[in-house]
Amino acid sequence: MKPESATVKKVLRFETPPLGSRGDRLAIVRWSDGTEGAALLWFSDEVLLSEGDFIGKTAEELRSLLFRRDRDCLQS
Repeated sequence: MKPESATVKKVLRFETPPLGSRGDRLAIVRWSDGTEGAALLWFSDEVLLSEGDFIGKTAEELRSLLFRRDRDCLQS
């Protein structure tokens, strides 16, 4: 699990995860502690996320952002 204080320094790429995953887009990032890994998995037809949405955010902030945007999509 990613340390609470680590933030996204750079988005390395967006990938398509394997079939059966709980989403169709996966963001791979470089964290402020120097590690690289998955930051967020989501359905791109429900939530719009771009590189700028990730920079400077912790894993918890990203989950919160995804939740809010998904909720807003469902309410519209």
